[in-house]
Parts: sequence; C-alpha cells; structure tokens
Amino acid sequence: MRKGLFVLGAALALSSASAQGDILKLPLINDPIMNPLIAPDLGSILINKVIFPGLVRQGEDLLPRPDLAKSWKVSNAGLVYTFNLRDDVKWHDGKPFSADDVVFTFKTATDPKSGSRLVSDFSSIKNVEAVNKNTVKFTLSRPFAPFLTLLGHNAGIVPKHLLEGKDLNNLASFNRQNPIGTGPFKVVRSVPGSSITLEVNKDYYGAKPKLSGVTFKVVPDINAQVAQLKAGELNWVTIEPNNLPSVQNDPNIAVKQASAIQHFLVFFNMKNPLFAEAKVREAMQYAVNRKAIIDGVLKGYADYPTGTIPTALSAYYDKNIKPIQYDPERAKTILAQAGWKPNANGQLVNAKGEPFKFTLLVDKGNPSREQAALAVQQDLKRIGMDVTLDTKEFGAVVRDYLLPGKYDANLIWWNTAPDPDQYSYYGIGQSNNQAFYANPKADSLLKRGRETTDLKARQQIYSNYQRLTMTDPPVLVLYYPKEIQAVSKSLTGVPNLGIRDALRYTEVFDLK
Repeated sequence: MRKGLFVLGAALALSSASAQGDILKLPLINDPIMNPLIAPDLGSILINKVIFPGLVRQGEDLLPRPDLAKSWKVSNAGLVYTFNLRDDVKWHDGKPFSADDVVFTFKTATDPKSGSRLVSDFSSIKNVEAVNKNTVKFTLSRPFAPFLTLLGHNAGIVPKHLLEGKDLNNLASFNRQNPIGTGPFKVVRSVPGSSITLEVNKDYYGAKPKLSGVTFKVVPDINAQVAQLKAGELNWVTIEPNNLPSVQNDPNIAVKQASAIQHFLVFFNMKNPLFAEAKVREAMQYAVNRKAIIDGVLKGYADYPTGTIPTALSAYYDKNIKPIQYDPERAKTILAQAGWKPNANGQLVNAKGEPFKFTLLVDKGNPSREQAALAVQQDLKRIGMDVTLDTKEFGAVVRDYLLPGKYDANLIWWNTAPDPDQYSYYGIGQSNNQAFYANPKADSLLKRGRETTDLKARQQIYSNYQRLTMTDPPVLVLYYPKEIQAVSKSLTGVPNLGIRDALRYTEVFDLK
C-alpha cells in the first residue's frame, strides 16, 4: 500500500511540475487595469489582449484578420461596415456573447461621459446597431481610413451584462480583480503588486490553448526582469540594449527584433506657460543631442526622429524631411527670439529675470529611460535651463501626474496602431493629448488624414503634418526604438509581431 501511495504521490508531483512548466510567465511594470475601454498604459493593454478579443486582430502583415467577427463587408462608399459574428462564443462566466455586447462596447467607448480612452479613436461612429444576435452594423458619419486597423488595436469587447449602467472607473472588482472576457485564458487570481494568474478558458471559441495558463508578474525593474528570464522565472522580456550582453550568449534564450510602431518622447505640459510658445519647443529639438542618446544609451537600436510618425510606418514616413540635428547655439538663438536669454551666470531668464525652471519626470527601474532623461537634463542645462529630474514608479507617473495633467515634463513613449492616424494623441482636446497640444493647422491635417482613404492623398497630408511639426512640435521626439525581445527558446508558436499584437495569439503559444 505504501508503495502504491508513493507512486501515486510521485505521479501527482510530476503532473504538477509539468503543469507549472506549461505556464507562460510574463512581466508587467505595474498593476494593470483589466478593462480595454479605460486601459491607460502598455501593461494594461498587454494583459487585455489575452482576456478581451476584439472584432478583428492584426496579422503578421499588420492587416486585420477575423476574430470575434468571422467576416465583414464595407458598403455605401466606406460609411457602412457590417460584421458577421461567431455564434460559438461565451463569456468567461458562461453567459453567451452576442451583438448586444458589441453595441454596448462601442456606445460606451464613444461616450465622452463614460471615461473611455477610445472616444477619439472612434469618433467617426454615427451609429452602431444589432441587426440580429450575430450581426452588427456600424454607420460612420464620414469615411475613416483606420477604422478596421483600430478595431484590432485596443478595442476589446466587454460584457454588457456586467458593465451596463456602471461607472467604468469605479469597478475595482472587474478592473483589478475579476475581469470577464472571451479570450483563451481567464483570470482566476489577482494579487496587487505581485501577480495575476490566468487559466485556460475551456469554452474558448478558437483553437484549444496549448498552454495550461499564463501568469503576469509585477516586476518594475528591467534588470530584475532579465535576471528572472535567465533563471526561468519569466519566458519573454522586452529588453533594453544594455541588457543584451547578459542574454546574447545564454543557451536558453533567443534574441530577436520586432517591428515597433513607437516613438519615445518628452511631453511638455503646454498648460505651463514655459512651454506654450512654439519656439521654445522648437529650440528643444536643437538643444538635445538625440544622436548621442541613440548611440550611447541605446547602442544604435533606434532610428533618428523627424517627428511623431516613426520609420516603421514606411508608407507614410517622409524620408525627404531633413532631421533637426544637435545645434545648441541655434537653440539659444531661437530661445532669444522667444524672450529667453542667459543672464550673467549663464542661467536662462525672461525679461522679468525669472528662470526657465522645471521638473522632468521619468519612471524608475528602466536604465535606458533613466539615462535618456539624464542626457536631456544635461543638454538643457548646457543652454541655461534649470531642470530637476524626478523618478517615480511608472504606475504613479501615469496615475498621479500624467492623467491629471499635474506635471511639467515627462519622458514616456507611445505605442501606436499600424496606421499614421495620431489624432487621439495630438488633436485638440483629445483623450490621449496629455501634452495639451493645440495647433489648429495640425488638428485640421490630422482630421483630414483619418478621413482620407486615397493612399497618395493621405501620404501628402501626413507629409504636410510632419513638416508643420518641425517648427511647432507637439512633443520632443527622442527616437524610434527597435523592439528587442529576449525569449525562452522553449517558447514556440509566437507570431512575428511586437509583443502587443502577438499576445492576441496566446492560444497557439507552446512551451516545449
């Protein structure tokens, strides 16, 4: 009998170990908000990709592919989109998914009073209606070129039966503890500041997941993430160039690059009179040695910027625009035109003798961003600005400073959709315009860009936008990074995408 119990116990132990080995382990730098309508940061978006599918998802060619919608058609000169939904989808709580959930999601997403961060992305929606339980029709008020792309970007569908009539921003039980989606994995445990555990959704409508679960671990420090990757405690980390030496020769880790539609930048709060003048922001572009940051901090793993549209959007990035190079004397000349001149001590002051003094925020735990912020501080000090660095946890930066607009300047980044539409980021009064940029000409170009479907006409519009923002920049773009992925060699089935879009395919991931 004892021998039988021993064998049974050993078998259970092996089974448990095997199950642990089949769990994908990924890092987050802060506790996420598990609700795609109000997700404010990349970490929240990453976990939402696993929990909340959308109508479509991005393929490896960055074109939309079926997801909750199995097909669609476009009619009435691009103003009507009709989606045929899958009829085999259930929510994680067992309730059936239907067209009513899609209608609820987009009526909420486009309601400015809801707190949704997708309002400007889908402002072209005039009406959304359920034709029947498996068919949804969108009617747009105007042609909207990136509509399908944005549907596959951040627009996960949420459950009407749980969220209708609720305040999205006051749903801690849903947003932080027990979100209900339709994805291949569902949340079973959430420990603030520690981890979120997901198990297989046995009712998932797609391919049966090969993994037994996914765990997102809160690890704010990038070096700690790399250490855990090397120890087998994480399976996939998006690393910085200075982490490369520690992983390149590890026999258990593969390093690869993925297309990154990102721009790293410094927000200048234009509600602060220091930054309201366009010439001041123009001068910043000459004052900061961005090539030195790319070569020294990023070891060349980034492209030099000419504006907010990155090189990864090759069809729209205007290669004929001459980049602004480091020229501190030119910066001083432009600042003098704006009324800022050095005093006897070399300190930049205005006509009243008031110093050009501000605080630059950056999140702690990422050496590349911290070093880039230090370089910005030093370069601006060289032309007489008094810049104080303030490092805080990323979650605090977003929650306490960026979203309420209580900051001077902030080094951060944008991950945008595979489309040049940036109206929600830099359009006047839009939800993601945390710099409070307000240039009517730029606003008009961005509106026209999203409403124009002809490729050549669109390219010209965005070229004009890029040229305009060389002298009135909405932000100081530092570089276009290359996404460097350090991945356990045991992890297979990952599509050739950036981590943001790849995580929508976790059902085909496997750990060998």
